[in-house]
Amino acid sequence: MEKSVDQRRTERFYCESPIVCSSLNGKSVYSARTLNHCESGLSFITQTPLKSGMMIFFRADTRTQRRIDAQACRTMRGTGLAQIRWCRRILDQEPETYCVGAEYVEPYP
Repeated sequence: MEKSVDQRRTERFYCESPIVCSSLNGKSVYSARTLNHCESGLSFITQTPLKSGMMIFFRADTRTQRRIDAQACRTMRGTGLAQIRWCRRILDQEPETYCVGAEYVEPYP
C-alpha cells in the first residue's frame, strides 16, 4: 500500500466542523464536515461527489458546530471560495462518502 505524501505548503490543523458548500450559481447545496485546514486550503467529507476543478462557495455552519479542537478551528476560514483539487470515495462507507481536498481562491481579507 502506498504511503500518501503530504503536499501542503503550510502547517495542517485538524478541526472537525460542519460546513455548507454550494456551486457558484447556488443551485446545488451540499452539507459537509471539515477534517483539517491550512493557510491554503481545507479537506472535508461529504456524501456528494465533487469534480476536480469545480469552484465552490463554503461557509461554516455555526448553528450545529461540533469542534474537536476549538483552538485549531479558530484559524479556519468561516467563508470563502475554493477550487476542488481532488475527490476520493471512502471505501466501505454507506451511504457513499467522499473525502475532498480544496484550495482557497485568493485574495482573502
